[in-house]
Amino acid sequence: MQAERIEEYLETILYLIKKNNGPAKTKQIADELKVTPPSVTEMVQKLSEKGFVEYKPYYGVEFTEKGALEAARIKRKHQVLEKFLVDVLDVDTKVAHSEACELEHGVSDRILERICIYLGHPAHCPDGNPIDEGECCVTSKKNHILLSEMKEGERGIVNMMTLPSDTKERLTSLGLIVGEEVTIKRKQKQGSISILTLGTEIALGNDIASKIYVNPDGIKHRRLRRRGNN
Repeated sequence: MQAERIEEYLETILYLIKKNNGPAKTKQIADELKVTPPSVTEMVQKLSEKGFVEYKPYYGVEFTEKGALEAARIKRKHQVLEKFLVDVLDVDTKVAHSEACELEHGVSDRILERICIYLGHPAHCPDGNPIDEGECCVTSKKNHILLSEMKEGERGIVNMMTLPSDTKERLTSLGLIVGEEVTIKRKQKQGSISILTLGTEIALGNDIASKIYVNPDGIKHRRLRRRGNN
C-alpha cells in the first residue's frame, strides 16, 4: 500500500509540475488526491527522505533527478496500459484511464515491456499524448531497419509501427500487422513502395514506410524456433 501511495503522489506531482510549468503546491496535491494538506506534508517529507523530491515551504515541491525518472516510469506504465485497454480490449477511454490507474501499481516492468512489444511500441496514448520510449523500444530500433530502407525482394517481420492510431488501425485492417512477415514487392521512383503481407499487396507512401520497423532476421529466428518445437 505504501509503494502504491508513493506512486500516486509522484504521478500527481508530475502532472502538476507540467501544468504549473513550475513547482507543485501542496494544496494542489491535496485537491488532486482528495486528502488533507497535513497528509500531503507528511508524505512529501517521506518522499524527500527517499530522495524523490525537494520541498521548500511556500514555494512548492520539485523533483530530484531520481524522482523525475521514477515519475516518468510510472506515467509510461499508465499510458501503455491505457493503450492496451483501448486498442486490444476495446475499453472506453474514460474507463481505461481509471482502470489503468488501478493496474499500474500491480504490473511489473517486465510484463509492461511485453505488453509494449505486443502493441508494437506505441508512440502515443489514446488521448494523443506521446509515450516515452522504454528499453524495449530502444532495443527494437537498434536491431531493426526501416521498411522504407529495404530493397525489392527482401523480407522480414514487422516489429514496430510508430504511427498514429488511426493509421495503424487502417493498415491492420489491410493485413499489415506487427509480428507478421512482409515482403518488398516493388519500389517506385517517387518513394512509394508495394509490399506483400498475408497474401495482400499494399501500397505505402515513404512517410508511412519510414515509421515501420522490420526485423530482417525475424524469419530465420522464427523458423529456428519452429524447428525447436518439433
